[in-house]
Amino acid sequence: MTRRGERGYSNAVLDERSGGCNVVRLLAGGVVLSLSFVMGTPCMGADSWGGSLGVTSDYIVRGISRSYDRAALQLDLHYSNSAGFLAGLFASNTQIDPDEPRDVELDGFAGFAWNAGSDWRGKAVLSHYAYPWNRAGSSYNYDELDLDFAYQGWLDVSLIYSPDTPRYLPRRGLFRATSESAEVNLQRALLSRLSATAGIGYSHLDSGDPAGYAYWSAGAVYFWAPVSLTVSYVKTTAAAKALFYNAATDGVWTGTVIWRF
Repeated sequence: MTRRGERGYSNAVLDERSGGCNVVRLLAGGVVLSLSFVMGTPCMGADSWGGSLGVTSDYIVRGISRSYDRAALQLDLHYSNSAGFLAGLFASNTQIDPDEPRDVELDGFAGFAWNAGSDWRGKAVLSHYAYPWNRAGSSYNYDELDLDFAYQGWLDVSLIYSPDTPRYLPRRGLFRATSESAEVNLQRALLSRLSATAGIGYSHLDSGDPAGYAYWSAGAVYFWAPVSLTVSYVKTTAAAKALFYNAATDGVWTGTVIWRF
């Protein structure tokens, strides 16, 4: 569905005003504490180029639609080398506001990947998101740091920080705020090509009332290399509507087809 996937937390787990932020900080502290154990050798391998071309019924990032509940065509091109360095470009059509024409999101990213034994993999990626053809110009552009840890291909934990996430409030207009998110993804093989997926996450913004929201997803992915087909159900808590209005998903099914090359 997106390059970074879908995740979510339930209301029973988190308090939407402060508990979610505490979970983000707790996970961040745990990851920082474990870096001395997880950090290992760079991902070794020959220098390589790769990418993917996909189409999704709705471009959703952390429970928020960036295509206004419409289909999106997406392209990813990336490079990695034996030292662990990686960089690339991701592009997708978007529509941030229903009163605006359809736009394109360009995401340039660079980072470093490493292995810790045969079980753990880590990745730190810095991204810049730009919307060059939006009427608001660079007002929606922002930066993001993503720390990702994967265990044996079935568990994925991500911590995301942005110092300048764009926010809109009717009485204040468009402005920038810091944001933190914590996400967990699970994937379990059911058959040789079919796997079940589930995700949970919480996103906290340092401005606005409420300050954050929870989101979750469940679905399945079918691999038929080099093509994959993903079907997911995505839902957010009510706080997402207060923060992002109709862009917040309120229990929707999405489908995504990706061809990797």
